[in-house]
This record gives sequence, C-alpha cells and structure tokens, in this order.
Amino acid sequence: MNFEIINNLTRENHFKKLIENFKVSDEIIIISPFISADENFFPWRDFTCLKKIKLVTTLKPKSLDQYNKVPFFKYLCDFCKTNSIELEILIENSLHGKIYISKSQEKYTSAIITSANFTKNGLRLNNEWGTVIKDKIQIEQLEFNVIDKVVLQALSEKQIDDFIQVLKKNPLPKERNPININLSKHLLYKTNPLKVLGKVNYWLKPIGVSGDFISFDQVFDEIDSNLHFSKTRPTGVMVNDILIAYAVGHKNILSIYRVKSEVKTTQIKNDRWPYFVVGENLTPFYGQEWSSYNIGISNQRDEVVKNRLFDVTPSGKNSYGSLMRGADKLRVTPEFGQYLIDKIVKIDTEIRTQSNIN
Repeated sequence: MNFEIINNLTRENHFKKLIENFKVSDEIIIISPFISADENFFPWRDFTCLKKIKLVTTLKPKSLDQYNKVPFFKYLCDFCKTNSIELEILIENSLHGKIYISKSQEKYTSAIITSANFTKNGLRLNNEWGTVIKDKIQIEQLEFNVIDKVVLQALSEKQIDDFIQVLKKNPLPKERNPININLSKHLLYKTNPLKVLGKVNYWLKPIGVSGDFISFDQVFDEIDSNLHFSKTRPTGVMVNDILIAYAVGHKNILSIYRVKSEVKTTQIKNDRWPYFVVGENLTPFYGQEWSSYNIGISNQRDEVVKNRLFDVTPSGKNSYGSLMRGADKLRVTPEFGQYLIDKIVKIDTEIRTQSNIN
C-alpha cells in the first residue's frame, strides 16, 4: 500500500498539505481535540470550493478549553453563514485522535491521520507526524468510527450564542484555576444516541449463574465480548439486536451490547452454554463503573409500571417470570429498551467526560 508521511521538519508540513487538500474540496472534516484560539491562523477565505465543514472536537467542562473554543465556534459559524457554507460542530469529550478528511462531489479524496492538532503550532512548528491515505473505503470507515461514537446533537447557532453570554458573565479567573463552568451540560443527546438500526429486538440478557454471581468489582469495558446462551439455540436473536446485560442475583445492569455476529457454537462437548454471539459493547465507560449505580432491571421496571409509561414486555404482563426460572434471555418492548438505553448512555457519557479531565 502506498502512503505519504507528513512531518513539520520541512516546509512540506501539515499546514501546507491541509491547504492543498482543502482548496480542491467541497467538504472537509476536521477531527481534533485542540483548536487554535486564533481563528485567523487558517486561510478560510482561500477555500472557494467549500460547501460544508464538519468539526469534531472537545468542550471539556471546568476547563480553559471552553474559553478558547467558543469564540472560534462563533467565528466559524458567522463565516459559514456569510459564505453559504453548511457547518456541523460535534462535541466528543473522549476524543484524542486527529484526522483531517477531504471530500469532493460526495467522494472521499484523502485523509490525514496524525498527531497534529488543529492549531498554528500543531500544523507548523511542533514535532508532529502524520500519514496520508487515499483508500476511499478506509477513509469512510475512519469517519464512521468517529461520528458513530458521538451521542450529542450538533451545536446550534443559538447554543453558541448562549455560550458566549455565559462566558461574558463568567470572565476567565485571573489565576485560571478553578474554572467552574460546564457548558457541556447544556448539550442535548441525540434521540437515537446508539444508532439502533431499523426494527431490532431488545433483550434482557442475564450474566452469571446461581452460586457464581457477578462480583461488584468486575468490570464490563471490553470493546466486544462473547455472550453465551444455553443448550437451546437462540433463534430469535439477530445481528443488530440490543442485549441489555444484567447480573444474575442482584440484577444490576452491567452494560449494553449490540449483536454483531450470527449465532455461533463453542463446539465444546457437553458445554453448558454452547451458543454465543459476539456483542459490541456500546457503553464501556458505564461498564467500568456499573456497580456505583443502582440501575437494575427490577427497579427500572417498577418505575415504568408505577408511572404507567408503557409496557415492559410485549405480552403486557410486565413480568420477568421466565428469567426467574432460568431463561437465558427475555425480549422487552422497544420503549423499555430505549428507556434503559437513554439512562445508561447518559451515565456513560458523563463518566467518559470526567475521565478525560484528569
């Protein structure tokens, strides 16, 4: 595979390469945790072909980050409005990688994967290295992998204006520490944050068995895991279904998984749990700290039933009888499944944000 290395040790640096790529692009995607506080460091007006800018960055609470970025967001918003350019700003506070993607006529043309942030020094002076790739399938997957993890709605112009007013009312402390503003708490979650695909089933999936309960110090933060079923093949479980894993015994929810494989077998003779699917862990940060929260399948069901929100099970009986008798899964209504997802995703995002402050 042919690829190009970029570094800032020559005049052929990141800054020059980005300008070359962006000048012939009608859509650019900037993925960078750090953004220059000087909005004029980049020659935006030179990109006459530009029709859309997508920016993915952080807005970490209680940090100087907020004072630096919000004015840049405002500048970019005004610039795009004046020049009829579509702008999308997405906040992902666990972001660490830096990627710059160029597109023309809805086709990917290049991507730079690099250590260089979108700052004057990052693109020109710091000792940074990057790789240019041209493979369209790889670039599309790169963008998807980043955007797919964003659970917050794009920033609106009104939100940016509101943030400007908050910062004016709370000027930067002279000692810059502590900073108590948390702008991220005003951001809205997407209505389908985990991008549940089409008509899928939602299942409660017990983990552990009687006599071998899940201990409170276990974590469930693996990116994917084999989730096992008993000796009856789970024919109803399909790819893209949602498995809400909970612990046998105390019934606390451990994490939420998306089925990413067909049903497989261990091929182990007399295996008690011979069938399994590979589950993509959608809430690994929550899975690290699930034991700190009292979110269980029973107390959440009771809350829904008490408030008469919707049925928990498709039968309308709202009973977990089969699970209590040892079943290895139970289908629940999409409404209840989404109700649990919304709670767990919110916690997962909060943990992820806080973990990246330290």
